[in-house]
Amino acid sequence: MKLLSRTAAPRTAVAFMLTAAAAVSLGFLPTEIIAGREASSQERSRMETYDDLLVRVENRAPGFGGMFIDSDGRLAVYLLDRSQLPAARSAIESVFGSNQLPAAGVRALQGQYAVSQLKAWTERAGAVLSMPGVTMVDLDEAKNRVVIGIENRSRTRAVGQALSSLRVPRKAVVIHVTGQIRPLSP
Repeated sequence: MKLLSRTAAPRTAVAFMLTAAAAVSLGFLPTEIIAGREASSQERSRMETYDDLLVRVENRAPGFGGMFIDSDGRLAVYLLDRSQLPAARSAIESVFGSNQLPAAGVRALQGQYAVSQLKAWTERAGAVLSMPGVTMVDLDEAKNRVVIGIENRSRTRAVGQALSSLRVPRKAVVIHVTGQIRPLSP
């Protein structure tokens, strides 16, 4: 049984971010976080995910590795080069809307991976969702890692082997024991 499909996971991540922002009473996220993009006559339009928006920030600020609201209410931004914080701040405002940064401020954290790398690895790692005992796969912008949920520790080795065959660096992944997850009945 899969916890989240590849299309449901981004929606869940956006819902989580909206809930987190509301919980800390920050106006960080814009009212329209997911926007459709125009499609040519030969291609179907698709919804832009939160991860896509993070890649747009990286396109404007190379080395951007994700962001989250820290326990002090500041926006913590992962960067491969921390001196690029002003460029990243400008890119975040450009993508998510001006005047959307928390009043508590912004701080840079040393990142190890760019968000585009993490997004690509997350997409590849999605294949492990078909393995027994794997509950989730997500780009975790608060850890600058790909996170994979498993029901119990006994699945760690099999998931690690699968990641190797999928060309996902093990150092870029956090495997977290979630326990069994059951869907709620309506």
